[in-house]
Amino acid sequence: MNRDFSEITSEAAPKFLGDIIRTNRDHAELRLAKTQEIDALIGTIDTTLEAKDEIGNWRIVSLIDKEKQTAQLLLIGDSLTRRHPAITSPIQSIDLVQGLVLTRSRSVYKLGDRGLGEPPEEDLLCLCAALHQWGSGETLGVPHFSY
Repeated sequence: MNRDFSEITSEAAPKFLGDIIRTNRDHAELRLAKTQEIDALIGTIDTTLEAKDEIGNWRIVSLIDKEKQTAQLLLIGDSLTRRHPAITSPIQSIDLVQGLVLTRSRSVYKLGDRGLGEPPEEDLLCLCAALHQWGSGETLGVPHFSY
């Protein structure tokens, strides 16, 4: 039986956050951030800092290191400037009143409309690519996708 590449890619593509990490699940987990994780990062962001981009249809994802019992929160969604999925470095502060996020790399992002539920497939593929770029994709069995 001949199967075309799109069928194989579709089967390999994660359908939800919990399907991205496929090995060493006892070491790491990906899921939507919990309210208390987000609340821990609430703060005021200096409005004199220029926003690098606006992220629409956004979600905050928690990348959990189970061994260290720590979590990094990442903003994922649609870059309104670049018109494709985007992911930020770990979030340092969230200012929901002003609709801003400050990352550890000192970038500021404006928050557009919030997305609901699991991220769309394009965001999941972007997250897979980022995990490989950051050096943890192979260890965690993350499927390979370029973005």
